[in-house]
This record gives sequence, structure tokens and C-alpha cells, in this order.
Amino acid sequence: MALTLTIAFSSHRPETLPAAEKLMADHDHIVIEEPPTPEFRQMLDGTMSVAAFLQTADYEFPVFAEASCRMLRRLHQAGKGVHPCEPFMDRLVRIHEDFARGVRPADLPENGRRWPVYQVERDATGRLLAFYRATAAGDFEAMVKTACAFAAADAARFVLRDRLRADAIADLRADLHGRVYVEAGYLHLRLLRELRRRLPTGISIAPTYLLGEVYRAAGHHSHLYNPGDLLTLAMIFDRPPAMARQHLLAARSLVYNELAFKGEVSPDADCYPDAHADLAAIQYVNQLAYADCRRLYGHIAGLDPGTAWQAATGLIPAESNEAGGRLF
Repeated sequence: MALTLTIAFSSHRPETLPAAEKLMADHDHIVIEEPPTPEFRQMLDGTMSVAAFLQTADYEFPVFAEASCRMLRRLHQAGKGVHPCEPFMDRLVRIHEDFARGVRPADLPENGRRWPVYQVERDATGRLLAFYRATAAGDFEAMVKTACAFAAADAARFVLRDRLRADAIADLRADLHGRVYVEAGYLHLRLLRELRRRLPTGISIAPTYLLGEVYRAAGHHSHLYNPGDLLTLAMIFDRPPAMARQHLLAARSLVYNELAFKGEVSPDADCYPDAHADLAAIQYVNQLAYADCRRLYGHIAGLDPGTAWQAATGLIPAESNEAGGRLF
């Protein structure tokens, strides 16, 4: 049977998992964004509980991680091949383990496999710290400029991650057959290009956008990227916007980050709570000029999202709420 790949771009939201599981079930192999560890294999085989496995790493989205583990265990029991494949994170973990043992950055060989990972991670962290310093000083213009600088460094990190992962998936090809599902974060769009460069032209590679399905079900025609993601994506594909446009996207992202709910929301009566809230925040900030962002940010910074929404819409009313869903 000819090898075919489906790259499914999605996010760490519980509301995406039903569509993901349905699509995974139609494939023979599933390549996931997870470093290979003995603990993961034990969790998959059922010799380690999901709860115990989740304690072996610090997951930013624990509700999603737990639901995802249970989903992958079901698929494994149904005979699907599940392949953890995230070389960037695997190398980064090993770098941190080395540092904990007393290894210094200067000890890493510059022609070694870990050096590029260390370099992009160091650059991104340094620029993120510069942004935090600007935030602590309350300097909006400096925050905008350092946010743009961080986006460039973050984009370089995304590019390296996608290149390393494409290399690893190409190396996995001998172990795969039939239909292969490749899990990818929604900002890892460069992975599609990198895989097409590495795999033979006879292998079909089809992208699918699970967030598009979620957002359409939530009332919007497609997935809507927030302004910070748009800025990062432009740089990932080597098309940085004009500086004025970069500054506008960064300014909007500062407001968006104050309005967006940062926790996890489990679907209840609203099957798409994250999508509805995200759509409302993006559509609101997309109407703002740079001066609006600067004025708004000073009033809403540090507030919880619900209070920030009330303050923001009191200053600049939302023109519309196309999502038709609740804000909070």
C-alpha cells in the first residue's frame, strides 16, 4: 500500500480532540508531537497510569494532555502505530539535564546536534527577557519593539523545530506504511514545506486544518489567527511585514493577550468555548489602530480577562461580534 501523509494542524484545546481522534482512526500510523520516552511507551501500553505519566513532565495544558493520552491509548489498543517524534524538545530536555549536571554552554560542541537548539532557545529567551523588562518599566513603545524582536527569534525557533522534525519523520519512513497522520501545532505550517523537500515526490502529503473545522462549527468561516501569530508566521516564511505593520500587529497582540483567557475551558453547553472567546478577542483587536492599543493597554494591563473586557469595551466599543458566542 502506497505511503500517504496527512499533516493535521491543530492546537492544545480539548475541543479539537473529537475531530482529531476521528481522523486518526482513519490512519494506520500516528506521528505525534511528543519526545520519545520509556514513560510514554509504558503509558501507551497501560503499564503506567495516565496520571503517573503526566507527573513525569510539566504540561502547560494538563486537561488537554490527559484527554490526549487517553485518546492515544484507545487508538494504540485499536492497533494503530503511535510514534512520538519531537527531536527539538528531546534535545532541549537533554541540554537542561546536562546543565543540571554542571555542563556549561561553552562545553557544547558548536558542530554538535544540540548546539543549534541551544542557540535559538538562548536567543528567544534573551529577547523574551528584554520584553519583560520593557513591560516592567511600563514603556509601551519599548514593549512593541521588543515584542517584534521576540517574534523574529521565535520564528527562527519554529523553523529549526520544523526542519528537525521533518528530518526525523523522513528517517521514520521505513517503519511506516499506508496512511500516516502527522500531528502538528497550528503555527508549524513550515513543516509541510520541509517534508515535501525531504520525501520522494511519489508520497502524497495532504494538509488539513482542524482548527478550521472547529472555528466553522463555532460560527466563523475559518480559523482566525491572532495578531501575534500573524507576525510570527510572516517571519517563519521569511516575509517580515513593513516595520509600521509589525508595530501595529505587536500592539494589537499586547491588547489581545490581556483579553484572551489563558486557562483551559472544558466544553459544556457550549461545545467550542475557546474558539468563541478567541474569535471575540481577535475580532475586537483587529479594529484597533496603534494609538487605540497604546491607550487601551494602560487601562487593562494586569486585569483578569473578564474585567479587561469590560474596561476595553467601555473605552472603545466592539463594532461587531461575528462569532455570536459568549465573551466570558
